Amino acid sequence: MNTKNAVLTTLLLFFITLEVLIALDYKSKQKELNQKRVAIYAQISELKNQIGYVGLIDNFKNAILRTEDSHHIDKASENLRVATIQLHKIEHQGGLILGELKMPATRDMLTAYRERLTLLPSLLDNNTNVRELGHYLRYNDEPSHLEIEAIYQKISVLFASKLSDLLDQKFKLGLLVMVALLLTLVAIIRFFFKKQQEALELSKALNVKMESNEIDMARSQTILLSVMQDVEKEKRQATTLNKKLINKNKQMEQFIYTVSHDLKSPLVTIAAFSQKLQTELVDTLTEKQSYRLSRIIQNADNMELLLADLLDLSRIVQQAITTANVNVNLVIEQQCLALEAAIAEASARINIAKNLDTVSANERLLSEGILNLLSNALRYLDPARPLIIEIFTTKTSTATTLHIKDNGIGIDPKYHKIIFGLFERLSTIKGSGVGLTIVKTIMDKHNGRVLVDSQLGEGCCFSLEFPNVAQNTNTNTNTNTIAS
Repeated sequence: MNTKNAVLTTLLLFFITLEVLIALDYKSKQKELNQKRVAIYAQISELKNQIGYVGLIDNFKNAILRTEDSHHIDKASENLRVATIQLHKIEHQGGLILGELKMPATRDMLTAYRERLTLLPSLLDNNTNVRELGHYLRYNDEPSHLEIEAIYQKISVLFASKLSDLLDQKFKLGLLVMVALLLTLVAIIRFFFKKQQEALELSKALNVKMESNEIDMARSQTILLSVMQDVEKEKRQATTLNKKLINKNKQMEQFIYTVSHDLKSPLVTIAAFSQKLQTELVDTLTEKQSYRLSRIIQNADNMELLLADLLDLSRIVQQAITTANVNVNLVIEQQCLALEAAIAEASARINIAKNLDTVSANERLLSEGILNLLSNALRYLDPARPLIIEIFTTKTSTATTLHIKDNGIGIDPKYHKIIFGLFERLSTIKGSGVGLTIVKTIMDKHNGRVLVDSQLGEGCCFSLEFPNVAQNTNTNTNTNTIAS
C-alpha cells in the first residue's frame, strides 16, 4: 500500500515538474527570440533615423540650402558614419537570422552620399548656386527606403513564424504531458478515495483551511479599515491644501492687478516724455541716440499693452459673469468692424457661415475672446498666401462650439499644451503672450473649453466649446450667473 502511494506520488511530481520545465523552456526561448527581434528592430530604426529626413538627408539638404553654416556637412558626415556601422550590424545579425542578408540599394545610397559630401565643399567654393547644386547632387534614395522596409517586413514575418512554431511545438509537448498528468491524477484520486479514513483526513484538512481563511478574512478587514482611515486622512489633507491653493491664487490675482495698475501711470509718463524728447531734439540727436529713444518708446508701448492685458485678465478672473443666449453673427460683425483697418492691411478674407448657432455665454467676454482669436489670425498670417479666415459653428446635445479657422503659419503640435500659458509666445511678432491665456480664462468662466487643431505651416483652428444651458420653463428669463 505504501509502495503504491510512493509510486503514484512520484509520477505526479514528475509530470508536474516536466510541465513546468516545458513552460519555462518556452518562456526562455520566447524571451531570446524577442530580444533578438528587439535588437534587430532597434538597429533598423537607428539606420532609418541616421539616413532619414531628420538625419543624413536632412543635414545634406541643409548643407546645400544654408551654405553659410558649415556644421550641417559635419552632421551629415557623422550621420553617414553611424549609418554605415548600423548597416554592417544589420547585415551581420540579419544574416544569422535569415541565412544571408545583403542590402545593396542602401549601400549604394551611402556610397553616393559619401561621394556627394566629398564633392560639396568644392562646389560651394566655386559659388555654385542652389539650383546647380541640386542638379549635381540629386540622388533618388527611395530604393534604399523600400529595401529597409522590405527587410523589416521579412524579419517580422520570420520572427512571427518562429514564435508560432515554438508555441505549437511546446503546446503539443505540454498537451502530451498534461494527458499523462491527468491519467496519473485520476489513478491517485481513485486510489485515495477508496479509503474512508483518508476521506476523514481530507475533511479535517478542509476544516483547518476554513479556519485559516476566517483568520485571513479578519486580518483583511483590519487592513481595509486601516486603509480607509488613511484615505480619510489624505482627503482632509487634500481639502486643507486646496483651500491654501485657492488663497494663494487669490493673492496672486490681487498682486497682478495691483502691479499692473500701479505701473501703468509711470509707464505712460515715460512714453510721453520720450516721445516729446524725440520731437524736440529731432535735429540734434545722433543716430544712436534716436535709435535708443525709439527703443524706449517701443518697449514702453509693449509694456503698456502687456499691462492692459494683465489688468483685463485679472478683471476676468475676479468677477462673476451672467450668461444668456448670444447672437454670434452680430458679435462677429462688431469685432470685424473693430479690426477693419487690420483686416484691410492684411488683405484678409473672412468667410462667416450663415445662421451661426447661438451660444449660452456672456456677450462681453465672448466678444473679447473672438477679438483675441481674430487678432492672432491677422498677426500670424503666412506671407506666402492670401489670408482666409473661416468662422462656423457645430452643435451637439451637450455643447455648442464656435470654430475660427485660418490658413496662417500654424502651430507645431508639440506646443499645443503650452500656448495657453501666461506669457507663452512662439514668435517674435509683436504681442503680450497673454491673449490665449485670456481666451482660456474666459472659457473656464463659462465651464467650457478652448481647443486647438493645427499643424506647422497649415494654419490653425481654435474652437470655443460652450455647454448648452437648459431653458427654465418657470420664468421668462434664460440668464445664468457663473461665479469665479
